[in-house]
Amino acid sequence: GGGGGGGGGGVRVVGRKRLREAGGSGGGGDEDGQRGEVDEREDVAMRLALDEAGKPSNITNNNNNISNDVDEPRLLLGNNNRKRVRLGLPATQWLTIYSRYRAMKQRYHYNVTDSRVSQHVDKGLADGLFVSSVSCCQDLWALVLDVGNGYSAQVYQLCPQFLPKEWIMAKWEEGFYVTGVAGSSNGSCLVVMSKGTLYTQQSYKVSDSFPFKWINKKWKEGFHVTSMATSHTRWAVIVSRNAGFVDQCVELDFQYSSEGVHRRWDNGYRITAIAATQDQTAIVLSVPKKQPPDETQETLRTSMFPASHIKEKWEKNLYLSGLAYGRTVS
Repeated sequence: GGGGGGGGGGVRVVGRKRLREAGGSGGGGDEDGQRGEVDEREDVAMRLALDEAGKPSNITNNNNNISNDVDEPRLLLGNNNRKRVRLGLPATQWLTIYSRYRAMKQRYHYNVTDSRVSQHVDKGLADGLFVSSVSCCQDLWALVLDVGNGYSAQVYQLCPQFLPKEWIMAKWEEGFYVTGVAGSSNGSCLVVMSKGTLYTQQSYKVSDSFPFKWINKKWKEGFHVTSMATSHTRWAVIVSRNAGFVDQCVELDFQYSSEGVHRRWDNGYRITAIAATQDQTAIVLSVPKKQPPDETQETLRTSMFPASHIKEKWEKNLYLSGLAYGRTVS
């Protein structure tokens, strides 16, 4: 089962022709890490100016183009039989997105069991860090916390159903908005809701397949996709009004759609939400109304959680702005 990465108001993702991809495996060892203190929080740069113009945009569905590309993982049988055998499960990987910010404090945790989620989140909140992205690999959670999102308060819920409708509606009434969501392979989910966003309204849909028609309908109503998650083959998509985007598109494919993403990047889009199942990867790309000072964004695909890579990115002031685990290669 895959996990979803949250977008929310904290992802700075704009610019042109600045995407770089890298392969390889992530580091092992530690299950968490932290980038050092910051001098000052750049609230103004983090909060994007808002725009209610929800122009209808297109969704690219490439699934029908490569229906036979299910080659990995491959198995070699016996010493004499070197024939490659196709297995039923495609290869899954971590897909992580990095965006450039002014130097700031960021912390990540991965391989987190249900019982340890609260201690990591509560410790972060006590240290002035808010959850910016969440994801899940099988039934182990990954959390990213930082100061770059402009939030003023945060609540979260770990629950056995995908998603907790009553809890979300109750928190909406209190002025919180969903800023991160992830689902596990056993059907549970982690929902993070925050104050300090500039959203004015939210809606969400849980669906057994990717909800193309619903997203198109919501775009026409002035909403944009701000978070996504998966649980097994189910999708949860959260849309928000006043998300700060002037245009948005979705790339849905049987694998990470490098060509499609590069084409979007060249036209000024940046990844603002990602999620994947074992069968599909969905990438939401948006054009913000207000461009940040630096446009750089990079993606990384790794078979293990990329702990060592994250620390290398931090040295270049590139910070995790989204992550998902699932189908990224055919």
